[in-house]
Amino acid sequence: MADVLVVDDNVDVADSLAELLTLFGHDVRVAYSAADALNEMDLRVPDVVLSDINMPVVDGLQLAQRIRQRWGTAIRLVAHTAFPRPSVAALITQAGFDSFVPKSARPLELGLAVGGRKGASGLRTAQGDRRGSHRSDPASRRSHLSA
Repeated sequence: MADVLVVDDNVDVADSLAELLTLFGHDVRVAYSAADALNEMDLRVPDVVLSDINMPVVDGLQLAQRIRQRWGTAIRLVAHTAFPRPSVAALITQAGFDSFVPKSARPLELGLAVGGRKGASGLRTAQGDRRGSHRSDPASRRSHLSA
């Protein structure tokens, strides 16, 4: 799987994300600030950086710009934020992120965002994020499948 660096100033969130991504088979390291992330990257460049946007001193957008300036597009950048998509989508794209996953994402959504696909990038629309993920009556679907 991928070598992932999780960056979030909230220690509990960062550690929880690291544990979850480890369950998906990724080799995960954690940084609790943008400065720590850049130091970690000097030691070993990850395949993927999953970064919070709202962090003190240097935010995730600035971190993404610094990563792109130094390492180009070799690293997959995934934004992870609680901000509503319309308010940050353009900023995330301009900063150089490859994709976005909301903090409310289900584990599989997070795993897919971090895993990504070679050559596949771009931010999905807010409507597309949840498309097909909710069923109006899951019981009727199960009974239909078992019939």
